[in-house]
Order: sequence, then structure tokens, then C-alpha cells
Amino acid sequence: MRPPTLQYFYLEKPMILLILIAFISVVMWIGKGDYYTKGEPREASAAVSMLEKSQWILPEVYADEIAYKPPLTHWLMAVFSLPRGEVTPFSSRFPSALAFVGLIVATFLFFGKNLKFQVSFLAALVLLTSFELHRAAMTSRVDMLLTFLIVLALTRLFRWEERKKLNGFPVGIAIIQGLAALTKGPVGIVLPLLVFGVYLLFLRYTIWKIAGKLIPVVLASLILPLVWYFLAYRVGGKEFLDIMWAENFWRFLGADNLNIRYDLGHEEAWWYNFLTLAAGFIPWTVLLFISLFGINVSSPSFPRKRESFFFRWFKPAAKCFIHQDKIKLFSAIAAIVIVVFYCIPISKRSVYLMPAYPFISIFIAQYVLYLRENKPKLSSVFDIFIMIIACLVGLIVLLTVIFPIIDPVLLASYLVKKQRVLDEIACTWQSFKGFSMLHVLLLLVLLYSLFVFFKHFGKKKYLKVLYSTIGVYLALNLVLDGIFLPAYKDGISVKFYAEKLEEKYQLKENNLFVTNDLLKYGSNMYGLNFYLHNNFRNFEKEQPSDGLLLIGKNAFEKVSLHYGDKYTFTLLEEYHNKTRDGERVIFLVRGIR
Repeated sequence: MRPPTLQYFYLEKPMILLILIAFISVVMWIGKGDYYTKGEPREASAAVSMLEKSQWILPEVYADEIAYKPPLTHWLMAVFSLPRGEVTPFSSRFPSALAFVGLIVATFLFFGKNLKFQVSFLAALVLLTSFELHRAAMTSRVDMLLTFLIVLALTRLFRWEERKKLNGFPVGIAIIQGLAALTKGPVGIVLPLLVFGVYLLFLRYTIWKIAGKLIPVVLASLILPLVWYFLAYRVGGKEFLDIMWAENFWRFLGADNLNIRYDLGHEEAWWYNFLTLAAGFIPWTVLLFISLFGINVSSPSFPRKRESFFFRWFKPAAKCFIHQDKIKLFSAIAAIVIVVFYCIPISKRSVYLMPAYPFISIFIAQYVLYLRENKPKLSSVFDIFIMIIACLVGLIVLLTVIFPIIDPVLLASYLVKKQRVLDEIACTWQSFKGFSMLHVLLLLVLLYSLFVFFKHFGKKKYLKVLYSTIGVYLALNLVLDGIFLPAYKDGISVKFYAEKLEEKYQLKENNLFVTNDLLKYGSNMYGLNFYLHNNFRNFEKEQPSDGLLLIGKNAFEKVSLHYGDKYTFTLLEEYHNKTRDGERVIFLVRGIR
């Protein structure tokens, strides 16, 4: 007798099952919701320049500002936009979503060949459900593609040593690392080889042999990116060189006095990386926190001699670390080296650490299975926590979207005092255009997942309970991504204001100006630039005799001081910006010289 469909795929076609889950949880929703941050429209504008202005080497993304990053992600965005002839949220986010699916597949294949099926399958599910990767997979940024390529290069490097003992030349690895460098610079080559070099040291390869094997790989990996860097230099000249050095080297070294018109930003202390790791692995960090209450605490017996601490604790731990399975040793080294590597630069972001996630997930998966088998009560607390969150979200959908009995804005006013948050909630609610069948379907999926959860909860088949809990969390993500997040994006997006400006004023390619000096005037308005077709021009550079100037309130005060004697400015529009892209208040003024 054939088992039920899900069980059949789990046992016979696990790869297909993982791809389906990844597709349903991410790819289906990337087209819903407009841009609402500055990063997404900035990257998408590069693809617009490629399609509409044929700037395939060094595209402009804001007035005369050139793209900060190498163009592989933007090339893919442009290619996926060709069928419709325009860049859309779906086509610009699709490279990240596709890289996410590839990352899940690569992780499962890598661990599945050396470890137990349950461990490798669960490690892939940990990645699928981790907050940071899920968020990055649904954005039009370069980080998800870079993560996939770095992880793919690392897994190929491991197999090169495992199967061929570094014999032969790994052409495929050089190509993968070259593509990674074309995604976000030299880090796509440096980081995989740094991890692999440390791993080879643990395997007791000599430094000379490591250098002899890896230097040719470095040189081969540089071929693709060097071709682009040469062509980009011919287009951008010194400005491109300044940005390239700042983004790839001075950001890492924390240098000041850079010849660029913006601050590198994201300056944080080294411990910030560990906070973002904890947040990025939600919901699994919740389980790890709960498990702390199951640790048996006893009074330690301190040795009389201080030096005996090394022999009692550190030496056995180091021995255990070194003598673990090769794939676990490689994973541990990869996770540690990547996190430590990104603790060095002064600039830190949560997405930088994503290449470490697959190698951390395998240890989380093992620990989760250990807790399920040996600490079932602690695991049950986690299951109940996820169930309660899902029930609350389902109840909110039912009472505010399906049957609008409760006013969420009024309810939020009792719980939240920050006005900006209240404004965002109000905009989210206003963007709902009544419930649809999709909303009902997603709520039914959530209810069914809860039914399956209650069916298995409390029984001794711990794997079924674990997978039913993961099913509830996946259904919860579907509700958030299919109902609330699109409404939030549409509610605070500047797309509506851009359409209003286009309808009301005769906007042309050469009459809409902005300032473009972040150090002098503050943040740019990348969302408005995208929705106004990437047609902004630099006001200070061109100083037109007559034109429209789109500018933040604070920046306008500075422009008035500098150019008040040359121009007569007339305020045409005032817009209260709800995004974090640009200033809170934006002016449209007409300037006549």
C-alpha cells in the first residue's frame, strides 16, 4: 500500500519535497507588495538602466550615481525582466528566491551524502524556516545570490579534498568563485579559500602545499571579475576606482577620508554579529533558549592547581573538535571562520553572516533531534509556543480581515506609543481592499496545520510532532507573507506618490532633479527614483535654468542657503514619507534661475 503523499515524498523524493516547500514558502510571494526600503529599488534601478539605457557594464542607479556592487545580480534581474519588458518586484526578487532554493538543495545534498538522512533533511528545514534567510530570499538584493555561490564553492572545495586529495585543477570551483566575485567583489573568492585553507591546516597539510594548490585557484577565479573591473574602469574612471576600493577594502579596514560621496555605514561592535545570528535563526533560537532550562547545574569542583584547567577542560574539548567527522569539522571551521572574518570590519550587517548559516544549521538539527529524543518536555514547550503564536495570528486574521470586527489601529494604540509605528499600522490596514479568497485559503491552510499538530502532539512519535510543528510555522509564514506583509509594503510604499506626481506634472527625462551627495544632504530617495523610471538628474551638477527639484525638507534648507541667491524656489508638493527611504517630509519645488 502506497503511503500518503507527503510521507511518500519525504521517504522517496525528499529533494522534490524541499524544492516544493521552498517554492511555496518564498517564490509564490515575491511579486506581492511594492518596494518599501531603499535597498531594493536601488538594486532594481541598476537593472532598469541596463534594459532602458543599455548600461550593462556600469549602470546608474540614482541621477549620476553608479552602482556600488558588481553586476551579476543586476544582469539576472534584467534577464528575468525581459519577458515583460520592464523591471518588476517579482523579476528583481526572483534571483534571490532562485538562489535560496539552490542553497536549500546544495545544503541537503552536501550533508545527505555523509550524515543521516533525518539530520540533513532537518538541517535544510532549519534553513528554510530561519528568519534571516527567509527575509533575504524575498528581497531584490545581492546577498542571497552571494551566499549561495560561496556555500556552493565551499561544498565543492570540501569534495575536492575528500575525493581527489587536491589532485587535478578544480575549474568548476574557479568559475563559481569568479561568479561570486561578480556578485559582491573579492570576498566571493577570499572567504571560501580562507575557510578551506584553515580546514586544510587542521588536516595537517603543510602551508606550502596549501599555497601551491590554492594560489592557482585564486588566479583562475580572478579572470571573470577582472574582465568586468577593466571594462568598468574604462566607463567610470577614477570615481569607479574610489568606490571599488571603499566598498571592498576600506570598508573592511575601517579607513576614513574616502573619496566617495556617502558614508559606508553599518558601524557596529563585534558582538553585534552574535545578536544578529540569534535573531536570524528564529524560531530555532527560541528552542535553544528553552533548552537552557534543562541543563543540570551542579556545584563545580575546582582543581587545586590552576594549570590543571587546561588538561581537564580545554584539551579534551579541542581533541573532540579535531577528531569529529570530517564534514562536521569542516562545518564547524566554516561557521567559526566566517563569523570571525566579519567581526573584523567596522561595518557589520546581519546578511553578511548568511554563508555561515548552512554550516550552523547542521549542528542545530542534531541538537533538535537530541532534544526530541531525550528532553521531550522541553521540546513540547517550544511546540506549544509556536502553536500559540499561530493561533493568535489566525485569530487576528479572522477578526480583522475576514470578519472586520476589531479595528487593529485602535487596538494598536493601546499597545504601542511610537507614532511612526502607529502610522505604519494605519497604512497597512488602509491598504487592505477587503478580504479575498486567497486570504480565506491561507487561513484554512493555517487551521489545517494546527489540526495536524494537535493530532500528533503528545504522542511518542517525536519526528511526526517535530514536522507538524514545522508545518505550523511554515503555514504561519504563508499567512504573514500572503496577507500582512504585502499590505504593509503597499501601505508605506512611495509608488502611489510617484504615480500622483506623474499624473499631475509633466515629468520628463530632463526636468526632474535631486541632490546626490549623501554626506552633505543626507539620504537619497531610491524608491521614488525607481517608480519615476530612474530619470533623476543631479541638480548641483547641472544647475538647470528651470526644473523640478524633489528633495527632503532638511536638505532643502541647505540647498536654499547655497543656491537661494541664484534660484527662486516655489513649493509645489509636500509629502509625508512613511518609508525609511529618504526624509520624513519630502518637497517638490520648482526652481527658476
